[in-house]
Amino acid sequence: MEKNISKLILLIIPILFTSCFEIREEVNMKADGSGEVMVVFDLSKSKGKLKQYMKMEKVENYRVPSEPEIETYLLTIKNTIRGVSGINYTETKSDWSNFIFNVTARFDNIDALNKAILRIADQLKNMDIPPIMEANFKYEKNRFNRLFDYPPKPQEFAQLPSMQRFMLESSNAISIYRFEKKVRDVSHEKAMVSPSGKAVMLKVSLADLVTGKGTLANSISFEN
Repeated sequence: MEKNISKLILLIIPILFTSCFEIREEVNMKADGSGEVMVVFDLSKSKGKLKQYMKMEKVENYRVPSEPEIETYLLTIKNTIRGVSGINYTETKSDWSNFIFNVTARFDNIDALNKAILRIADQLKNMDIPPIMEANFKYEKNRFNRLFDYPPKPQEFAQLPSMQRFMLESSNAISIYRFEKKVRDVSHEKAMVSPSGKAVMLKVSLADLVTGKGTLANSISFEN
């Protein structure tokens, strides 16, 4: 899902390249396959800098987007998701005091979630961003899969200025999945299961995702 708020990321790219940030993906799955997804874009660790940047027209030759521009795109995301069959609720929130933005949607089944992601990705087809053609999630009776089949770009990462590489190395993508069933096993060696046994968390640096050294792909099986 993080991949599919890329346009929002592009809007605030000068901020990203001068600040640490976190993209968090949370999915609450019910046993019947319905659930809720929330994507959180958290720049709160750098909110002091960001308040200064928002008053400027450009940072490092990038135009700084206005608050209304970002709010407009968040509304576009909300309306796009709302139009997908099987999505029964959508909401966006902006916390400009702490620079935290989130998008929430409730889905009737995993297919509806995947369609919503593809629908957003379709908006990016004219922005030189590779289209997303495959499903991001799978859910069966005793297994939940997070798929992450995005091509790594180590050469592009190596060509970035050292400060931008540092910011990506210091920023993270986090996935949190909650279930009604107890987790039996996870495939990702860095994934952590909660004490309750019903939640899984995984943190990977964005630099590792870009270079292919890390992945969010994870297969989670449940107890019978």
